[in-house]
Amino acid sequence: MPFIVSVAVLAVTTALTCALPGTLLVLRRQSMLVEAMSHAVLPGIVVGAIISGSTRSPLMVVAASLMGLVVVLGAERLRASGLVTGDADQGLIFPALFAIGVLLLSTTLSQVHISEDTVLTGDLNLMALTPEHILVANGSIDLGPRMMWRLAAVFAITAAYIALCYPTLKISTFDPVSARTLGLPVRRTDLGLMTLVAITVVVAFDAAGAILVVALMTIPPATALLVSRSLFGAILMSLGIAAASALLGFWVALRWDLATSSTMAVVDALVFLVVLGVTAPRRGLAARAGEQGASHS
Repeated sequence: MPFIVSVAVLAVTTALTCALPGTLLVLRRQSMLVEAMSHAVLPGIVVGAIISGSTRSPLMVVAASLMGLVVVLGAERLRASGLVTGDADQGLIFPALFAIGVLLLSTTLSQVHISEDTVLTGDLNLMALTPEHILVANGSIDLGPRMMWRLAAVFAITAAYIALCYPTLKISTFDPVSARTLGLPVRRTDLGLMTLVAITVVVAFDAAGAILVVALMTIPPATALLVSRSLFGAILMSLGIAAASALLGFWVALRWDLATSSTMAVVDALVFLVVLGVTAPRRGLAARAGEQGASHS
């Protein structure tokens, strides 16, 4: 598979995998929890790499995902204790975990090729250079980037989980009190969703990094929610926006020699602003500025 095609396919797969659970997170007002998890998984990645001796081991995925869940469960406990207010529960946990990961990365794994810059923004182009092959009689067939298949597997598992638990997820998203009153397994279902979000963050970490994965997971769903009238429609629309923005971001990055994942995030933001301006002119920043100017004149 040509390198340009590999990057484009990997960009779309990364965007789709991140955007799939994003609609539920945005509706639940848990978008910033993704940022906390994306930073907290770093020590899990480092510890998993130390134990397994590889940065591609399944053990690393498990360790990093568990570290992401530490943020969710730890923040929940702190919030339930009543000792902290607002979103300070997350702010108390993930900066410390991220700092521990950076310290381990710069000491214990100083000889391993893990760049601090890649930790923040990822390197999608580099991931596209590692193809997956299948052996045939006359040689091997290039199936595309190995990272693409890992993300595709996570996408399939997440899609299956959302489809299986859709009624519970839908009710608990819009009315968690009623969901608990009906005896639905809200806590177990939410924990499963958060586990899949943590796995998504970990698997997409090399391609999108700790910061850009937040944009890929929240901006397309936020854009879709501006125009969609149903949860299912918002999920489908967020996937369409994510794929289109990924392809456009890839083309812009290729045309002007920019970082692919960063450009994808910028295009996502621009698309959101355009849709916001078109669908909500009276609530847009430009309209508000115009109204203020008219009132002063």
